[in-house]
Amino acid sequence: MPAVTMSGDFGQRDCFDRRRVEAAEARSETELVRTVVDHGSFFLGRLLDGGQATFGLRDWVVMALLRRILITGEAVRSLLERGLEEPGSATFRTLLELERNLRLVLSDPTEQYARRLAAYGVQKSRRHFKRAAKHPETRQWLCQVASFFDWFKLRSRTFRDWLESDEFHDVTEEVQQTGDWHGLKNQEEAFQRAGMASDYHLGGFEGTSLFVHATNIDYDFVDDNGIRLKPVVQRGTSLANDLLCQLTLRMIEIYMLIWEDRGKPEYQQGVIVEDEHGNTCTLSALIALQAIATRASSR
Repeated sequence: MPAVTMSGDFGQRDCFDRRRVEAAEARSETELVRTVVDHGSFFLGRLLDGGQATFGLRDWVVMALLRRILITGEAVRSLLERGLEEPGSATFRTLLELERNLRLVLSDPTEQYARRLAAYGVQKSRRHFKRAAKHPETRQWLCQVASFFDWFKLRSRTFRDWLESDEFHDVTEEVQQTGDWHGLKNQEEAFQRAGMASDYHLGGFEGTSLFVHATNIDYDFVDDNGIRLKPVVQRGTSLANDLLCQLTLRMIEIYMLIWEDRGKPEYQQGVIVEDEHGNTCTLSALIALQAIATRASSR
């Protein structure tokens, strides 16, 4: 590409108020969320260090879900701290779906749900790879770099071999017939089975939602008599504060589910708690965090 020079200013306006991000992150409620997310990362690391040599399929599915829950929780935290209420809300809905999937997997000691979830993901990936290879323009793009196309073909064969293996061959057809990994009638029934019926109705999975979609432009306007766009940044709203509180409590609850499922392993020393009378006791880190978060949410 030939070298070029440019002169002049690019017009810029910081609608996202980035200079206030550090000040926002110093607030106590966001510090607690950060602590909870970081503790989850520590928890995951200790689980992997302590047992991955003996992990079965169900164990790895749970670890994969926990990893994605941590990433999603951190994304919600980061978006809300920066005043991006709408994408923060949308990402929080993804967290609810991950929690639902985790609860379904943990509720099934036979590993059937874990196997179905793993098979469903591989099956969808294989279908996308097959379609891409058959589409002329996409195939031409894939073939531009020989090493990449070789990887693409190897990956596609890996998906096929995985689905045809003894581990998955009996659930592959089931997943194809039911249309969704859990085999239930619809999203609502899946949330009900996971004990999260209220999350389905209140979390934006049914009817009108406040989330960022490509078609709900009505949500970009202030709800008053005139026509006025909302500001890009909406920091400290009641919805954002509520989501931060929910995020903190739900992340801890998710860790507790996994901790209890694995027999409550001692993955770190207990936390010493002292009351106003000087009495002390030792609690597990998760129980101590839950007590702190519950107290903070009641203020």
